[in-house]
Amino acid sequence: MINLIQILIQNMMKQMKKNHVIQSLLLEKPPSLDNKSNSSTFYKEQYNSLFSHQGQDEIDNVQVQLNLQDGSTYIGAIHNGKANGYGKLIALNGDIYEGNFIDNVLEGNGKCIYKRGPTYIGDFKAGKSDGKGKELWLDGSIYEGEFKNGKKNGHGCYIWSQQSVYEGEWVDNMIQGVGKYEWLDGRSYIGQWAKNQMHGRGLYKWKDGKYYDGEYRYDKKCGFGIFYWPDGRQYQGYWLEGKQHGQGLMISKDGKKKFGDWQDGQLINSSEEQNYQLIPDGWFLNSYNYQ
Repeated sequence: MINLIQILIQNMMKQMKKNHVIQSLLLEKPPSLDNKSNSSTFYKEQYNSLFSHQGQDEIDNVQVQLNLQDGSTYIGAIHNGKANGYGKLIALNGDIYEGNFIDNVLEGNGKCIYKRGPTYIGDFKAGKSDGKGKELWLDGSIYEGEFKNGKKNGHGCYIWSQQSVYEGEWVDNMIQGVGKYEWLDGRSYIGQWAKNQMHGRGLYKWKDGKYYDGEYRYDKKCGFGIFYWPDGRQYQGYWLEGKQHGQGLMISKDGKKKFGDWQDGQLINSSEEQNYQLIPDGWFLNSYNYQ
């Protein structure tokens, strides 16, 4: 095995004298390129024992092509026996990593083209997308925003191929926090989210002028909310599983009020009492209706 390595290195040095490019065997792909054994890794110590100090200097700081044992190929800068500087790694599965490497890890600005996924362009840390970046998907969908530890985290905007748009907060690739979603048909929701679902306080609008300002639980109206119709009618009251449920107040377009109890979306009893107040204190201060 040692004789074979020596023969390969001698051939590499001959080729280097012609065009200063070395072709050899070894490195691994991000996020960690240095998990190989000593017998299959591009080590500086190997050259110290075989070449003069001048030869070592020639080996560092050049563009090399390294054919890896797993079938991947690295093309780029080598310094101190490791990938340091600009380079490209073509993985056996077809993924392509290109950008700045520090000690065998993609770090700083770079680009990854995943054969079975998106193209990512942006910041990297420890071999993973981290910072600001953009994902371009094959179906035309685009995400641009913040990443952390390889996932969408922070603020970002996702545009689906059918042109629906979400802009807001993300946690571990899921819509979570506060954000706005706009559908192609004119509907929109701005408010709180949990695990890709409307959850908490929010404002949902329809193209025809209807809107709901209230609480949600896992994509359904639940808790207190006010539903407005374009002709001026209102329902103020409580909801469960997307339907009026509990105490509620209907206000007609001419201002007449009817207080009652609701069950599964049906009014089961009512009163003409005018002094009922169902709206919680501070309700309008926390509304998303101003946005």
